[in-house]
Order: sequence, then C-alpha cells, then structure tokens
Amino acid sequence: MKRSYGLMHRLAGTALALGAALILMAGARTASAGTDADLRGGYYFDSDAFALGGGLLTSLDHGGSWYFNPNLEAAFGDHQTTVTVNGDLHYDLPIASRMSWWVGAGPALVVRDPDVGSSNSNFGVNVLGGVGGRGGSVRPFAQFKAIVSDNSETALMGGVRF
Repeated sequence: MKRSYGLMHRLAGTALALGAALILMAGARTASAGTDADLRGGYYFDSDAFALGGGLLTSLDHGGSWYFNPNLEAAFGDHQTTVTVNGDLHYDLPIASRMSWWVGAGPALVVRDPDVGSSNSNFGVNVLGGVGGRGGSVRPFAQFKAIVSDNSETALMGGVRF
C-alpha cells in the first residue's frame, strides 16, 4: 500500500520550517560574532530528489581558513524522502581568487523514509568541495558532496550565505 503523505513528509516539512526560522533569527544575531547563516537548494542524485536546507557557518580560526558548517537538508523524491543532519568542517584553500574554494568532511546522520517499507537511519561521512563568493553581506555558493554510508548518496547544492 502506497502512502501519499506519510509521517516523514510532515516531520521533514516541520523541521525545515523550524530550521529556516531559526537560521534567519540566528543570522541576524550572529553576524557580528563571525557566524553566517545559509539557505540552500539542490539535487540528491542517488535518491533522484530535489532538496532544501539550511545551515550555519562559523570560523574556527582568526585566519579564516577553517570553518564549522552544521546543516540540515531534506530531499523529496518520488519514492523516498531523505533527511540529513550534517556536522561539516571545511578548509578554505589558499588560492588567490575573488572566490573562496574549499574542501571538507564531517559526520552525517541520514534518515530515509521510502514510500514502501520501513524508515531507516544510519551514520555516514560527508566528503565535500565547494566554491563561494568572498565579502559582501549576501554571498552565493555551490557545493558538491558525497555521503559515504550504508546507502551512499551524492548531492549538488547551491545557495546563499548571509
């Protein structure tokens, strides 16, 4: 029996709305503390799903090379909803450019809710790389990541940091 709008869809929608509201409030309060918020959208290739999410970006050193970027993404496919909670760290490469280029990794919790069958969750590791604008109050970015887990996933995400 196929579920048309399961519990996971409602939970993911509620989590995204709450997360977006918290990120917007956190962005206004943390801009002076060196923490930026981000909103993102993209595509999860293995799940064949469009994704939405958000996160925070905090500098871990005074040189601005190491960053902590916890984030939440929800991918909504025809046959499955996937939600990831990520604790990514990334290093900005020392490239003389108007753009910021980075590589990183971090832990991921992956929750999958297929239309048929039981939901499952497992831990994985994100491996990522990206590029984004430098300076300014609103900066676009793009990032490719691979989630290595029991059911690995690749994703291309883009968004804005503010």
